[in-house]
Amino acid sequence: MKDPINKELIFNYFSGNATALEKDLIDRWSTDPRAREQLFIWLVEWENQNIQYNADVEQALTRHFARMDELAVESDEPPAVARPVLRLRAQKSRLIAAAVALVVLAGGWLVRDRMRYEIHTTGFGQIERLVLPDGSKVVLNANSTLRVPRFGFGKTTRDVYMTGEADFAITHTASHQKFIVHTEKNFDVEVLGTEFNVYARPRRSRVVLNKGKVKLHYLKGSETDQIVMRPGDLVTFDAPGHASLRKTTNPANYSAWKAHRFVFENESLREICDLFEDNFGLKIQIPDSTLAAQTVSGSFTALNAEELFEILADDSGLSYSRSEDGKVITLDY
Repeated sequence: MKDPINKELIFNYFSGNATALEKDLIDRWSTDPRAREQLFIWLVEWENQNIQYNADVEQALTRHFARMDELAVESDEPPAVARPVLRLRAQKSRLIAAAVALVVLAGGWLVRDRMRYEIHTTGFGQIERLVLPDGSKVVLNANSTLRVPRFGFGKTTRDVYMTGEADFAITHTASHQKFIVHTEKNFDVEVLGTEFNVYARPRRSRVVLNKGKVKLHYLKGSETDQIVMRPGDLVTFDAPGHASLRKTTNPANYSAWKAHRFVFENESLREICDLFEDNFGLKIQIPDSTLAAQTVSGSFTALNAEELFEILADDSGLSYSRSEDGKVITLDY
């Protein structure tokens, strides 16, 4: 007997052409976790084959929620002690599955990403430690995002996508499968098994290799170029995207933030102020260009922005003033 739920029927459902009976059948089928996983897989395939359009996602979801409430009210099943809880859970599962389909129909880019990827995001001052399905470990720095494919990761792909800063310890697989970190800064990092730090912020970017070997793929003008990195190598990218390779004697210093430690090696105050804005959302102004170029070296341990700022200001002998809302600090001699 032919399975009543198949890809053709689901594609019709995503296209909005399913009948009321078919929709009810799909709602019931999608209460099973394995069915929902298959629904997501078909959803991604359908979405890749169809041009998306902008629509009112919130309105679509509201209509769907109202429909599910009506179904619950109209139901004439006899009451039982445990039955209402089970029915509510089933309805909630159907609601989630159907809502997913409706949202993707609406064509929102954000929703599409959340279907395809597990998205990890940190706020200002937050650090998150992750273990990926392949055993690789990632420490995500503040104000950063990591997207990991929900389907096929560790089997058909080990590609992740990041913005901000993250420290990676990649597990080597028996099949020697490559692990690739994609950034939005016109460079990707390709590895097999190694430890490295990727910094991809709006103002500048860099990759520091602690152990193993990685290959950088980056855009050089209109063409793609490569750099093979060895332990201790530091590659920096300026604003136009030009790459520069040099050695660093202490590559681990670039990952010290994992232990709330900040190591500066002749960093200008301007660069340190950029760190405060990127990691903590704190705006620091330096009207005097000579003061902005002053450099700082040393290791400082601090649990938050306030503590780090007080230590640096005291160490450098600087005075400062705050705006009324406390979000902007102005440095002076």
